[in-house]
Amino acid sequence: MRYSIATYIGRSAALAICLLPAAVFAHQQAAQEPAAQQTQAEPAAEKKSDEPPHVVIVTGVTRSTSKKNATFSINTLSAEDIQKLAPMSTADLLNNIPGIYAEGSTAGEASNNITVRGLPVVGGYRFAPQLIDGLPAYEEPEVPLMNNDVFIRDDLMTESVEVVKGGTGGILYSNGLGATVNHVTRTGRQTREGGYKFEYADYGFYRHDAFVSGPINPNLTYAVGGFYRQSDGIRNTGYTADKGGQIRGNLLWNSKDRKTQARVDALLLNDRTAFYQNLPISVPRFTASGTPDNPTVLDSDSIEPLGIPFAHGTTASPHNRKFPMLGEYGQRTVDQADGIHPNFKIFTLKLAHELDNGLRLSTGLRHTDGSSGFNAVFTGNDTTTASNFLNARYQNDVVSPAHNAALACNLNDAKLIGYFNVPSSNACAQFANISRDDFIRRYARATAVSGKWLNDGTAVQPTNLLNFLIPFVAQSEAHSSSLDLKAQKTFQLAGSHDITLGLYKSRYAFSPNFQASLMVGESAENSRLAELFPVDANGNRVGPSLTTGSAILPGWFGFVSDVKAEGSAAYLLDHWETMGGKLKMDIGVRWQDVHARVDRRDRDQVTNVTPANIVPGSLQDTAADDGLLFPGPSQKLDKKFDAVGWSIGANYSLSRPLAVYALASHSFRLPSVEDLNNLATARPVVVNGQTINIEAVEKIRQYEAGLRYLTRGFGAAVAVFYNDFTPRSQINQYNDFTSPQCSSLGGIPQISTCPNVAQLYKRGVKNVGTEIELSWRPSFVDGLELKGTVVAQNPKVNGAQYTLVRSVRDPQGVITGYEFNQVSEDGRRPRRLAKRMLNFMPSWDLVNLTGIPLTVYAQYQFTGSRFSEATDRDVTLLPEYSILNLGAQYQATERLTAQIHVANLNNSLSFTEGDPLFTDLLSPDGTRNRGVARPLFGRTIRFSLTYRF
Repeated sequence: MRYSIATYIGRSAALAICLLPAAVFAHQQAAQEPAAQQTQAEPAAEKKSDEPPHVVIVTGVTRSTSKKNATFSINTLSAEDIQKLAPMSTADLLNNIPGIYAEGSTAGEASNNITVRGLPVVGGYRFAPQLIDGLPAYEEPEVPLMNNDVFIRDDLMTESVEVVKGGTGGILYSNGLGATVNHVTRTGRQTREGGYKFEYADYGFYRHDAFVSGPINPNLTYAVGGFYRQSDGIRNTGYTADKGGQIRGNLLWNSKDRKTQARVDALLLNDRTAFYQNLPISVPRFTASGTPDNPTVLDSDSIEPLGIPFAHGTTASPHNRKFPMLGEYGQRTVDQADGIHPNFKIFTLKLAHELDNGLRLSTGLRHTDGSSGFNAVFTGNDTTTASNFLNARYQNDVVSPAHNAALACNLNDAKLIGYFNVPSSNACAQFANISRDDFIRRYARATAVSGKWLNDGTAVQPTNLLNFLIPFVAQSEAHSSSLDLKAQKTFQLAGSHDITLGLYKSRYAFSPNFQASLMVGESAENSRLAELFPVDANGNRVGPSLTTGSAILPGWFGFVSDVKAEGSAAYLLDHWETMGGKLKMDIGVRWQDVHARVDRRDRDQVTNVTPANIVPGSLQDTAADDGLLFPGPSQKLDKKFDAVGWSIGANYSLSRPLAVYALASHSFRLPSVEDLNNLATARPVVVNGQTINIEAVEKIRQYEAGLRYLTRGFGAAVAVFYNDFTPRSQINQYNDFTSPQCSSLGGIPQISTCPNVAQLYKRGVKNVGTEIELSWRPSFVDGLELKGTVVAQNPKVNGAQYTLVRSVRDPQGVITGYEFNQVSEDGRRPRRLAKRMLNFMPSWDLVNLTGIPLTVYAQYQFTGSRFSEATDRDVTLLPEYSILNLGAQYQATERLTAQIHVANLNNSLSFTEGDPLFTDLLSPDGTRNRGVARPLFGRTIRFSLTYRF
């Protein structure tokens, strides 16, 4: 063990100890209340009736209402649902919402990706902002290396999670293009209550949750709670992978007449979680590139790992936990155990007041401030034996392209701009200061390359598997302020109108320092890092080391940015009820703008940082510090964007349990922080001789209709939707090798000298689909409940047509010419989107049948096949998969509940994402093809005890 039990208790129980005095006080006070008051506070016995249970929602509406009466698609998860689902992350939880695919939460507890109703996978939560009590945790949901879920940690303080898809979500909230997810926090009531939960999982996972809430006086209540968690990691990292937690609380004051309300919230988050990436795979060998009509289909039964087991293996280990990086700051040591590290403070103030004339005024003010770290290691696609890697892979993939790039520029002085860089239109201009002879002396004279393990200095054996590892390391400062002002008035005109006028203001900033590096590591459990050096035919070192701290490039690409944005919005929503309340309509419009100022410096300045006391080319030298990339010149953006969206929705109650609804909306997505950061480097695009302005605002037309039938014994919700998504402009650039401006060498055009051609296109998506929710409590089986959701959709790419230039090579791999390839993705399914998804959740409360207060439950999740990419060649289809979860809850006493939850009981193997497979990438023995993909987690067992008072 890495620590004693006493040490662990002292650390991981810190939160519970802090809350213990308040909990004891609250429990004692509750015990001293008169018996009559306690009786009044207890819930009344449930009456059996045919009336439908009312699920009250607060998201997407101006006043709380029932789910049945909503004019839009709404899904809810209560605290009890969350407890039973036992999600390991926000993404894992949202995977239970029909229409959302969360890629299995395979990145870990944070920094996952989700998709909504066929919208393209572009990273993170771009189309699904995460709100806490109706305000964004951070104003912008898509930020480079800071996914929106790093702010969200649901715990016992979470009362429910509500998800609005389309409709008023795009009117009342920023960036609600696909789904708006609202995490509703518990507040205090006039009845004191509290809870404590201890959770353990079989991968060294310990977690403590606690909360206490209750009255301070008849007008003022409080709630405070949070969690602390420590884990060895769901994959075997060999060190503490997850560690940290949050504490949050609120005070809620109501005036005696209930016309005035004030609420103050505070949330302190400091957490570290591991980030898991693709693992090397091998598949039966194929010889023809996959095409849209005949893709390379992966079969879970025939996929094999390359050195690292799929279920709980990872590239991370104690041997590669720490590694050096070089840059303008000198040298620093990166600790992979820092992982995804948000450290934020979030403060919120809400005020509401109703005037005597019925005008209701409310405001919500939130400020988020802190930092987010991103230490993650991505996996290269080069796993092979050390003998092939050192003497073939390294020479061919690292030395030769860089050497050929220098020669292709036909310069006497050449600078290595990056080992993997091939000549581009501006590559030659960046070569300088290293002569061709010096380049060859340093990088191409070795007859062989050898290696030693960094941890013990022993030689790398020929049969060891090696691979490239690519650390992404970023430290970002971020803050966000948002102000939402509302004025609401109810009046009568052909029914009841509840008019809401809102003004919204936001300011946010993001300052990342991002740098990547390139390392050589072992593809095995407990992976080691390798130091490489050139040797002659006798095995003697003949020149400088090729790595430092295993890094071929200890300071590779990246950027340093400062993004500041200020936005304003105005919205108007009319909730109209007529025909005796049977017909309800929501009609709204929203205008919003953002003014962005960006200062970005790309890491593109090649710098030699060989120390002055080291003789270049000597055995004490290393080639790894000869071509570091430092931040270059400043690139700026100062621009304003704006858009208008609208929504019309209606709900008609045909009877008490049955309602139908329909909506039409035109929503928009202003440029994200990632867009703004990238736009700072964009240059004027000339198409057919004209300068084109890049369209950076995304839009979506959505149409939806459905019905809801809700009774106590049976419930059904069916939605049919159609989305037409128009994305921001894409730029495709290629070199016209047919131009007479190209210089040639041996009759072959030198591609870097050919003129650059720009094409403008948009990769839109059209999608039609249905979402079905069903629940049934059969009267003839007491305690049984059957719930499930079905999603069927058919997303297709629209408008993605462009030209690619590909090289033509002879059997020896020598370029003999080039060819144009016209690519059309139209009609293709976008990457990583399934057509079919199923989630079936039966549960059975056995207390009335057996007298034992035991509930058993299961969950079956099915996800259809997905494409890795949507291009025209090397098309790869990831396999469908099914996951079975089982669990049981035992009510030991009135206050104490025990739960066991087994996730992925069937140890299902599949991959949530992966690179396309290429015909020329072979496994070490040459009998199979290789690639990389991110597998599902294997079977895990979780146990918890929850005490409520």
